[in-house]
Amino acid sequence: MPRSPSLIYTFSLTLISLILMCGTGRSLEFKPYGRGDFDQIAHLREQRPRIIHYWSVTCPACIAELGQWAKFINERRDIDIIFINTDDDEDRERAALRLEKNGLSQATHYGFSDSFVEKLYYEVDKSWRGELPFTVLISANGPRVSVTGALDDPHFVAWLNQVNDVKK
Repeated sequence: MPRSPSLIYTFSLTLISLILMCGTGRSLEFKPYGRGDFDQIAHLREQRPRIIHYWSVTCPACIAELGQWAKFINERRDIDIIFINTDDDEDRERAALRLEKNGLSQATHYGFSDSFVEKLYYEVDKSWRGELPFTVLISANGPRVSVTGALDDPHFVAWLNQVNDVKK
């Protein structure tokens, strides 16, 4: 017995509605990042070295190095790494897809939730104006180094060498 088009149409609409109500099913979640959050995040697990990495889906260099960050996380479990996405809410899904594609779903993620981004930049580093990628390197004993640029930046390499020396 052939099915009526209206039954198939009704079933399709019901299925689409269920999918939309349940969401995408993504496990990746961005915690909100607003004024005052940098200091709280920077002081988490102070006995360990920490990296706070700011990035965006509109930054080609940021996207290009996501795979390197995934490799770095797997190799350096002694360093806590926090990713902070600087995009607006409407780009958050694109950001989640990029992170998942590069194997970074299980990392800790925050997303800008304050529209006054200049204030957020200033709280991190008084001279930062929003250039990306931007990374804050925090040693276990507290000193911070801010780096604008890629993972192979000499400041990043020097900080990593210092962490390795302390680890020995």
